Formats: sequence, C-alpha cells, structure tokens
Amino acid sequence: MAKRYHPEDHDEALPFLSVAEAALFRDLVKEAWARQGREITMFPDHAEGDDGCMIGFWNLAADCHKYPQKMWPRIIADHARLGLIDPSQDFFKGMSHKEVLRHTYVRLFATDSLPDPSWYPYAREVAPGIVELIALHRRRLSFWFRKEDVERFGGVDVLREAGLGNLRILPVEHRELMESPEGGQFRVLSGNSSYTSSRILTLDRLVDLLYPDADMPHGVLAAVPNRHEVGVHVIRDKATLPTLISLATFAWKGTVSAPGPLSPNVYWVNQDRFQEVAVCGGSGVEFRFSPEFQAVMKEVGAT
Repeated sequence: MAKRYHPEDHDEALPFLSVAEAALFRDLVKEAWARQGREITMFPDHAEGDDGCMIGFWNLAADCHKYPQKMWPRIIADHARLGLIDPSQDFFKGMSHKEVLRHTYVRLFATDSLPDPSWYPYAREVAPGIVELIALHRRRLSFWFRKEDVERFGGVDVLREAGLGNLRILPVEHRELMESPEGGQFRVLSGNSSYTSSRILTLDRLVDLLYPDADMPHGVLAAVPNRHEVGVHVIRDKATLPTLISLATFAWKGTVSAPGPLSPNVYWVNQDRFQEVAVCGGSGVEFRFSPEFQAVMKEVGAT
C-alpha cells in the first residue's frame, strides 16, 4: 500500500516543497531528461548524468514552487532542453571587447554551489562561504568567466571594475522597510534580477538607494540570503541590536525558501570588509562580535 503523506510534511532536501510535491518534481525531472535522451541518477538534492554532469534541484524546484503544478512539466522540460553548457564553448564569439565589458557583472556566489572551482581560480572570497565571480549577462543568460576568458579580456582588475560599474547602474527595484516590535528596522532591496544581492559590493550606491542622504561612518549590517534580496541597516543608534536579530530571521528564511541561496548569516560591512556577526543555522543563532565590532556597538549606544 502506498504511503500517505500529511500535507504539512516537508521534504528534507527541498524544504519549501511537501514530500509529495518533491516526489512529483523529481519524477518530472527524470522524465524530462529521458525525453532528451539523457540517463540520470536521482539523489535527494541533485541528479547525476551518465557523463558525470550534475543537475542541482534547488533553483529549479524553487522556480516551480512559484507556479501551479500544472505548469511544472513545461518549466522542467524547458530547463532540460537547455541542457548543460559545454565548458569548451566560446560564450564570447562575435562580441567586441567593448561589448563584453558592457555586459560584464560581478556576482556573489555560494562557494559550495560552484560547479567546478578549478575553472575560476580568480574567485575572491568575500566572506566565509561566499565568493565573488565575474559573469557575462546577455540575452537573459549568464555565463561565468573562466580563467582563459579573464586573461583574454584584460584581467581581473579590468573586468571587476567594469562589473562593479554595471552593478551601480542597474535599475532600481522594489524597496521595502522592515520593522520589528522590538524596535529594529532595516531596508530591503529585492527584484527579479540575479544580481540584486550582489549590489552590496557597491555599498555606497546601495545605501544611497535605501537611505538617501545618510552617511555611514560605522558601516552597515547586511544580509544576502539569496540572489534576489539584500537587507541593509545603517549602524547609528541603539536600534542596531534588535535589528541584528530581525536581520538574522530575514536571512535564514530567505536562504531556505528562495532560488539562488547565498548565506543565512548577517554581516558587518565596513569599507568593503565583511565580518560575520550572526551565524544562523537550524539550531539557532550564534553571535560573533569581534572587539572592533563591540567598540562600534558601544559607541552608538547599542550595548
């Protein structure tokens, strides 16, 4: 007899889906890839192809979760038709140097999600578990620059400067003020762009969008739970401590329930330095206040 699942049971690998939904999703993935002539072996959070490729489930499942189940087969079939990118492919064919720079962006990426770190030796660690990569975004598709691509188009410094410049001029997306009963408050920038959270790398521009005319001599608290959201609080008064707690909740929820997860932690960002101040996990929150951060908290009256 088939096992009956309670509607509130959540899948361990894909917690935003019920057990039944996750089973349906995996069946649809297997069927879609079979129709493309590809044999895959299923695992809870990914599948492996007969040629050694890996297909992660999180982002695709999160995309499906936003729509009625009747649309899932088409979404998954479209994903399977795109297939996997051939790493030997020349993504820049027919593009001038100027065109490449115009479509180059810097983007944050979770270290444990890198398909093959050896392709990106230039990757810079921004914070534990988060790296900065350089991407070409064109015609709604993004491709990571590989080592040979970086060398071909002027080196890391040239491409990073172009990528940060393009982040600064991205359209302004949805802005929202988040407040807690304890007196904490922070502001969120969110949107459909895969580069929204990466705007934390252009902190002055981001703060100008969220806190017009505000200065930040003590830096900010920031959370980048996924590629589509970034939460920021300018450190300036005693509201910093309750805001830190609220940001930790925001970061954790945004990491486990959205596509493109980045980090469930909260950071003190000051002069382009990222320092973990709240590390969030399933068992709770661990606060990590360095002597430097403690001094800032004391100065603004937050402790």
